[in-house]
Amino acid sequence: MTLARRNGAPTLRDVADVAGVSPSTASRVLNGSDATVSEELAIRVLAVADALGYVRNQAARALRGRRSGVVLLASDPRTASVAAMAAGMEEAGRERGVTISITAVGSGAEAHLEALQILRGLRPLALVVTSASFAGTDSDRVLAELELIRGEGANVVFIGEHDYDYPSIRFDDVAIGRLVAEHVATLGRERPAVLTAVNHPAVEGRTHGFIEGLAAHGYDPESITLQNSDVSRDGGRAATAALVGGGTHPDVIFAGNDVLAIGALHALRAAGLRVPEDVALCGVDDIPIARDVTPPLTTVALPFVDAGRAALVLALDPEATSDVHLPGTLVVRESTAQRSRAAGKV
Repeated sequence: MTLARRNGAPTLRDVADVAGVSPSTASRVLNGSDATVSEELAIRVLAVADALGYVRNQAARALRGRRSGVVLLASDPRTASVAAMAAGMEEAGRERGVTISITAVGSGAEAHLEALQILRGLRPLALVVTSASFAGTDSDRVLAELELIRGEGANVVFIGEHDYDYPSIRFDDVAIGRLVAEHVATLGRERPAVLTAVNHPAVEGRTHGFIEGLAAHGYDPESITLQNSDVSRDGGRAATAALVGGGTHPDVIFAGNDVLAIGALHALRAAGLRVPEDVALCGVDDIPIARDVTPPLTTVALPFVDAGRAALVLALDPEATSDVHLPGTLVVRESTAQRSRAAGKV
């Protein structure tokens, strides 16, 4: 649709057309003068106005004195882990009469900056951020915008590992890595490898814990192969193809999360390697598909629903400063087996 603009500037009618409302409704929302307009509709109009650059500070003016609920900020809300966090937040929100919304921000500093600028204009009661969405985006401008949101009265809470000065719901990723190492050390495998990722605190912490854990069981840390990967299924597939493309291949792979592990599973099959007979494989998260792939994936289950509930409670507490730590649970399935069992020996 082509927007008619006077002198190149967006008009009220432009905002109304894009938002799918009448100009009079758009005007009432932008001037904060109509309490009968639903909050969902008001948020849509304000977001469109901000995106078009139509008097950006009117968005804040329209919602002055009221807050629009708690927002969960995530790179991709379609992932199983984020969906579970959102479910936990919604459960806790219903108990407290607070509405929950999700903003999909994509990746990169510019996308985060734009999303935070829009959210600041909408004046959320609190903002919950998945730390994975912030991996690699910690530019000064993004962090300054996040601080402006907090400075204007909205609590900011993170879920996951990060290095910022905000209260958090954390999973002990180093302990998770050690937990996997304890299991791997029982498998009789000799050539371990890790699918890891730079600028991803959770995966880096799991990698560190895994190496520490194997070292405690007599493995030489220098013998553990580290393969960097994009944190995606395609990334896991490509990284694993690189691991097994040479001569000697690893006989056990620890993937930093289940999505990486599922990509690894496809690459191992494509290379003609059997799981677990030739290569044992494990991940982290226990996403639903982990139990449905063949073979089912050994993983560490993380309490994402509990994390969402705890994040909502923390976000509503203006005095909260301490982090909440939640443990993981090892779930052993068929993708890992001891060498003798995998080879069918008695």
